[in-house]
Amino acid sequence: MNETIKTIMERRSIRSFKQEQIENADVELIVEAGLRAANAMNRQTWHFTVVQNWRLLSDLSQAVASVMAETGLPSLVERAESPAFSCFHHAPTVVFLSSDKTVYSIADCANAAQNMCVAASSLGLGSCYIASFAQAFKTEQGRKLLEAFHLPEGFEPVFSVALGYADGDLPSLKERERKIDYIR
Repeated sequence: MNETIKTIMERRSIRSFKQEQIENADVELIVEAGLRAANAMNRQTWHFTVVQNWRLLSDLSQAVASVMAETGLPSLVERAESPAFSCFHHAPTVVFLSSDKTVYSIADCANAAQNMCVAASSLGLGSCYIASFAQAFKTEQGRKLLEAFHLPEGFEPVFSVALGYADGDLPSLKERERKIDYIR
């Protein structure tokens, strides 16, 4: 099997990261892989923000926890109240992908996030594709935190990719349902 297909087939979402920061050269390669993603009409309707600031990531996680606690859903409230909660799984680097909200921008950002995850895996790094944080930016606290991103006018974060070294064994590969029809 070729190396690209092998990397795609073996990639897993990592939800426990070591505190050790990843190399800048690896961050640059991963972001470049995101920039090379397929995107509608080559409009590149994204903006990437690389965050390695522990305080900002912690504050964002707390904003997410507040939103989760307000849902009243027992499973979310329990997670939000855990002292170890981090919506970014304590990753030392998180790349936020922001959309300009045009018609194909969400797909463009999704493609870029997937490229970043595969690139990270190919470099021996863990990654986790995350969207649940976005709800926090709709709160007053979240809007204040968003100011640190210095986003271009009209952009909003829609996805993030948590990056780092996996802490512990990799999760086992999960089987995929074969939801496929062929029309020939």
